[in-house]
Amino acid sequence: MAAPAVRTAIPAQIQGRTAASERCSFVDSVSSRLTPHEWRRRLVHMSPGIFPFVFMSIPHADPLPYQAMFPVVAVTLLFTLIALLKTALFVRRGERGWATSVISYAVIITAMLVAFPAYPELGMTVTIIIAFGDGSATLAGKLMGGKRLPWNRRKSWVGFSAFLLCSAPLATLAFWGEARPGLSLPVALACVVPTVLAAALAESLPTRINDNIRVGVAAGLTISITHAMFVG
Repeated sequence: MAAPAVRTAIPAQIQGRTAASERCSFVDSVSSRLTPHEWRRRLVHMSPGIFPFVFMSIPHADPLPYQAMFPVVAVTLLFTLIALLKTALFVRRGERGWATSVISYAVIITAMLVAFPAYPELGMTVTIIIAFGDGSATLAGKLMGGKRLPWNRRKSWVGFSAFLLCSAPLATLAFWGEARPGLSLPVALACVVPTVLAAALAESLPTRINDNIRVGVAAGLTISITHAMFVG
């Protein structure tokens, strides 16, 4: 009577080993695609996207006085300095454009804030798009791969979709929450969604221009135009 029990236990053991093997294979696959350098790089790239929501929670004047910009600029410069001094923690093998990427990121954020002190939501929107849009596109593309874009075989539809899905709702929320006087949600969507789409297209272009520059310039120009069109 014991023999059937033994026969039924063997397949269960085999199944357990198979499942464990599959989990190990998945972990190995993720590790090979995203090294510790890349995880740290994603962290430092996406962290600035948190600051707009912190900024929203702190009472501030509107238009934003220039002295109120000093803490934001100081934090931006501090993060930039750390990223440049600790280059070895973030740079990819053979990469030569890390400094350009870091400095352009900081310059674009600061320029949007200084250029539009009465509309800090514009700079906040651009910051979130660079942080979570560009950051999630790279993360999803490396993790999942998938079908390639017809106009750029180095980019995937997964990454392009992640850019839109991650940055659009967060950027809209920040734009809508910060705008003074208050705007309706449809107006916020009308301003932000075309901006996210323009930035995603800019990120996907087959060009050697740094991603942060392409995304930041596209987002900054588009949000300025849509804001003028729908808000005035």
